[in-house]
Amino acid sequence: MKKNYPPQFWLIIGCILMVNGPVLSQNNTSSPYSMYGLGELRFQSNPHNSAMGNAGIGMASDNFLNTLNPASYSTLDSMTFLFEMGVDGQFSEYKSRNKTASSLDANFSYLALGLRINRWVSAGFGLNPYSSTGYEINTTSVIGGIQQDYPLSIIGSGDISRAYFTTSFTPIKKLSLGLKASYLFGNQSQNQYHDLTKLGTVSISNETTDYFNNFYWEFGIQYQLQHKSSTLRLGAIYNPRQQLQTRRVNTTSNSADVILQYEEESTGEFVIPEEIGLGFSWQKGTNLLVAMDVGMQRWSDESYDILGVELNNNPYFHGGMEYLPSSNLRDAYYKRMNYRLGFQYAQSYLNLRDIQLDEVVLSFGLGLPIQNQKSRIDMSFEFGKQGTTNKNLIQENFFRFRLGFSLKDTWFSRPKYN
Repeated sequence: MKKNYPPQFWLIIGCILMVNGPVLSQNNTSSPYSMYGLGELRFQSNPHNSAMGNAGIGMASDNFLNTLNPASYSTLDSMTFLFEMGVDGQFSEYKSRNKTASSLDANFSYLALGLRINRWVSAGFGLNPYSSTGYEINTTSVIGGIQQDYPLSIIGSGDISRAYFTTSFTPIKKLSLGLKASYLFGNQSQNQYHDLTKLGTVSISNETTDYFNNFYWEFGIQYQLQHKSSTLRLGAIYNPRQQLQTRRVNTTSNSADVILQYEEESTGEFVIPEEIGLGFSWQKGTNLLVAMDVGMQRWSDESYDILGVELNNNPYFHGGMEYLPSSNLRDAYYKRMNYRLGFQYAQSYLNLRDIQLDEVVLSFGLGLPIQNQKSRIDMSFEFGKQGTTNKNLIQENFFRFRLGFSLKDTWFSRPKYN
């Protein structure tokens, strides 16, 4: 018997085929701070979370896939299937004491699917970036014994991606346990180009590429308290420390040929530290939702072989709210839109010149209902600052836009006709 799949099935297959390749080779940042460690760490949230300050440890996954806590999948509706994908773009201005520069980056952001398997178990899988590297430094250098300098360009690029499977269990009523099993893979490259033409010799290029891979585990728990029309949901996450398998390829070449190339493999030089997070959400009926998270990654226990850089713990605070005026399909469209507002503060794991970098972000967003309130287009707008101009460091002021599509439909029931 020939199966007739709904149109959403072919849309999802098409989206997977389109993003499966580009996600492995994109550059998602132009930040000079991405040259350190694993690069610029990407938050695994969607426009719904990011508009609310990236809060979500205590939020449910009833109308969207909350990837910030795997335990949230237990609240997925039965007999439905959720598919989400998104893109984001960022404009950044970089300032030092006497110079400015700007960049514009736009790329695939995430893909996620989720469904309830039975009364006790829910599951999902997805794909998103874990970290990004992208920078260019133009300076000068000198050769020992020669007083004449020459141009030196240092260019970095690469991404680490995350493919994951999430499952959530409900052992007792109102208590949810979650597990996310991720596979991290990708690479980082740094090319140092020594332009020696003005010294009357051939230019030299030194390229170092690190290839990463390994599994990564994340655990979550949520508990729900109900009082009349109000719901309080408490959540926590724990992500244990994980070392990445690394293969490094070093290549030295000139304009005509490869001079030297060698490989080395290691485990432990690049590490994802332990992380602990706590959060809650409070919902009043279907109209108001407030959420807040606090957490920390323990980077101070780790060290990278980087001159002049100290690693510190990076505590973070995320908070936000969402307001839905009405869920009545007969009301005006603007009353059925979701309005979101958020704030986040985080300290970077990088300590440069005795200054621990930090990030402050204000955000807001909209949820635009489609298909009788089942599916939705989400967008978020973030204005933020990272770093400082003190001690000749660089401050980044940025505007980030995220756009997501959330398709929700019933796939496992047959239509009935009178």
